[in-house]
Amino acid sequence: MRCSNVVPRLMSAVAALALGGCVTHGALSNRAVDYNTAAETARNEMLLMNILRARDRRPMVFTGLSRITGSVRAESRIGAAVSTGSAAPDVQAFSPSFGFSDSPTFDVAVLDSQEFTRGIMTPVGTEILEYFWDQGYNREVLLYLVVDRVELECPAPGSALSAVLENDPTEPSFAAFGSLVADLADKGRWEFDDFRTEKIGPPVDAAEARRLPTLVQMANSPLRLRPVGDGTFQLEKTSTKLRLAASGSGTCGKQDRVEVRLYDSRGALEAAARLAPGEPRGRLVMRSPQSILHYLGELARPEREVVIRPRRPDQPASERRLFAVRPAGACSGSEVNVRYDGGKWAIPRGTADCDAGRSMQSLAITAQLLSLLQSAKDLPTTSTVRIVGQ
Repeated sequence: MRCSNVVPRLMSAVAALALGGCVTHGALSNRAVDYNTAAETARNEMLLMNILRARDRRPMVFTGLSRITGSVRAESRIGAAVSTGSAAPDVQAFSPSFGFSDSPTFDVAVLDSQEFTRGIMTPVGTEILEYFWDQGYNREVLLYLVVDRVELECPAPGSALSAVLENDPTEPSFAAFGSLVADLADKGRWEFDDFRTEKIGPPVDAAEARRLPTLVQMANSPLRLRPVGDGTFQLEKTSTKLRLAASGSGTCGKQDRVEVRLYDSRGALEAAARLAPGEPRGRLVMRSPQSILHYLGELARPEREVVIRPRRPDQPASERRLFAVRPAGACSGSEVNVRYDGGKWAIPRGTADCDAGRSMQSLAITAQLLSLLQSAKDLPTTSTVRIVGQ
């Protein structure tokens, strides 16, 4: 029996299987990226589906991938056959093989808990708006997305004028709202405002007052002692709120452009009216993540469109759309597409009427706000659809 060629071929087969192990490591990293891409696609399609439901005045249903697990198994085999005999030459056959199998498991949670519902119905706070503002997001995009309307008060001698500027392209006041958004985007600044002071307990004498700073750790709290004037002191708590101010705004229709300060609560607005009755002021009525989806659903209607100002002189309006949805067949490409109500709809990818403008940025901000206002408790262990793929 001649086996001179068996050993080299066997070594070659083992080397091939070793290379197969390297391929398996690459496959593992590819699968991890695939899972990430799948989670992105699922989130974007879920948001677009709910935007279309909001457009049609239908109930929204939220789901989320609470967990993705995968099992990757590598397999390798070597088969060999050798025939010898005086009547026939040696026949040597090797059949090395290797491969892997992937079995991902997905947990899809139906987000219908009380905590989740309360979270998506909570208006976005000014501190969140300020964070995005400071991080360099387009200010007009932010204001159009999160502000539902502005309730203005413009004091005048002997009277007070009030106006409501609606963030709705079908409303007559929308042009004035857009003008205010431009003023805020160009000149807006954030300020802290001590809008309300509450008395804590009865007045105390000087001896008791000397012990209070230690008791309440006043250096690290909003509590302060104020002399009353009769030898006693009053413990007070001051509530601080953010306000958005813009100098040189023509919102109140005056020839001399004035400073306007905007608050996010009626309490802060009323306090501002008491402290400075002659100054223009207003209230930012903020949207919740749920109402942002409703707003984007309205913009998905063909007769409604919101565009931000151009970033360069020749920038077309199609690149400045806040949000756009088209029938999937109307454009050659798409950023996100879903099947809905017997048809297929997409956030388009292209130019002219197929330009998505700021649609994906609007979707990304909405997704962040939606996640920010929910907690781990919003991923229940019940009402879960489990999908096992082979």
